[in-house]
Amino acid sequence: MTVFTSTDFASACASGTDWRDTSKNVLEKLDSIRTRGDEFNFGFLYISDYLANDATSIYNLFRSVLKIDNWVGSVGMGVIGNNESFLDKPAISAMIGKFPEGSFRVFPQDEFDANNIENSKPHKIGQDAVQQWLIENDPMLGIVHIDPMSNYDPHEILLNLENATNSFLIGGVTSSRSSHFQIANDVFDGGVGGVFFSDGVIVSTALSQGSIPFDKSHVITKVDDNVILELDDKRAIDILQNDLQKFASENRGVAPNEFSEPFGSIEIEYGDKIPDKYKNLFKGQIHVAFPFSQSDQKDFIVRDIIGVNDDEGSLSISDNINNGQRMFFVERDEKTISSDLSKTLIALRKRVVCERGCFEPKGGVYISCIARGFPKGHVNAINDEMELINNIIGNIPLVGFYAGGEVNNARLYSYSGVLALFF
Repeated sequence: MTVFTSTDFASACASGTDWRDTSKNVLEKLDSIRTRGDEFNFGFLYISDYLANDATSIYNLFRSVLKIDNWVGSVGMGVIGNNESFLDKPAISAMIGKFPEGSFRVFPQDEFDANNIENSKPHKIGQDAVQQWLIENDPMLGIVHIDPMSNYDPHEILLNLENATNSFLIGGVTSSRSSHFQIANDVFDGGVGGVFFSDGVIVSTALSQGSIPFDKSHVITKVDDNVILELDDKRAIDILQNDLQKFASENRGVAPNEFSEPFGSIEIEYGDKIPDKYKNLFKGQIHVAFPFSQSDQKDFIVRDIIGVNDDEGSLSISDNINNGQRMFFVERDEKTISSDLSKTLIALRKRVVCERGCFEPKGGVYISCIARGFPKGHVNAINDEMELINNIIGNIPLVGFYAGGEVNNARLYSYSGVLALFF
């Protein structure tokens, strides 16, 4: 385990046997670079769900040892550091930094009552000090963490925060097999917490979808709740069949006559019922994607195909949909994740160089989908992802976690990776 440092940040990520051992492994590294008057005043803290029930003890220890009052973070089924990550084991990833005085504001702070969730309003800003800061500053970026077990709809939470602050929101939904805690100068659950940064903090962000569209988009012409019956006035399963055939022909070298039989009853997500003759063609996962309004296929949200009814030719989707919506099919596997992430990081570098004349990030936050951490049959994807970030972005302090949904531009994504770099 290595500590990564820059002029303004330091990060460390480690695993251990329990919360004390794991905390010690990380704290020793971070404390070793501290100097008198070093002005570190902020910390990111991500805890694996193996340690979720000890989140309060961990937070209090980090706050006390490092003598930093402002912390944000969450719980994840895995945590992320520079060129490494830990899944399915006790682990902690932390990064400390120094920001200009008054350039950030942690929320929700005191107005959130963890013992009275029903009567608190965690998706409202509310607290006087936060409201005053928002009046006095232009909140350019917000990093948010959302409890998926909350009574509040994550989409509503994000919409309310965006409307209240007019900031660019990134972040993630807590992923956990136990408690779903957020950290925001306290440890709580049932809502949302995070931090706003003013325009005095220089930051660049990027979103990697990790999924590759098959073909042109289609119009949903007959739907029943989450079941797509027809696309372009044809049976949905026939459109899927045609798109898969074309994709196989153009990208896998499969002749059309080798792909002539119907799919039959299949479960795309897990592949348990895909006919054997097709399994070698589609070792990844096939999903549907919906382009955002006023956007092309470059910006879309991915949803699972959760069932197929061969008799009626329908596809069941993991979300409610409406007639007239546009959608298309995408493939996601280890190669598409690595390829898209590589292109995204290279484009981010070029954009920053064009804007600033150089590329010298001082620290970063990376939030990735838990499905990218636990890909079925693609055990190297997680290592490739971290290595790509290290190779293209550099040996900078980095912190993050694997989320149950990723936030970018106040929208909730799936299967994506969101990166924020501080300069």
